[in-house]
Amino acid sequence: MVSDAAEAADPAAGWERLERAARSAASSVADWRSRAREAEAEVDRLRRELEAVGAATPADAAGELRRLRAENALLSSRTDEARQRIQTLLARLAMLEARR
Repeated sequence: MVSDAAEAADPAAGWERLERAARSAASSVADWRSRAREAEAEVDRLRRELEAVGAATPADAAGELRRLRAENALLSSRTDEARQRIQTLLARLAMLEARR
């Protein structure tokens, strides 16, 4: 650090030090402003998403749940039917292989 006596002897050094400090402070302020803008944008994005999720009413959610359960039951039934057909085909194949 430069002493007060040295700065008194060379005022340019004091001004230079002050300018460096001012540039550093301005840079820090710019960085914090940028981060604040990013944070505000993120808050706005999350708020919009939350409102979109909140727009679905419980009745909508219940209806969607009923629809998904019905679809699941249909798909389970189709899977069971396909499993039975495969078992039948495997039995036929075993019978044909036994005839050879």
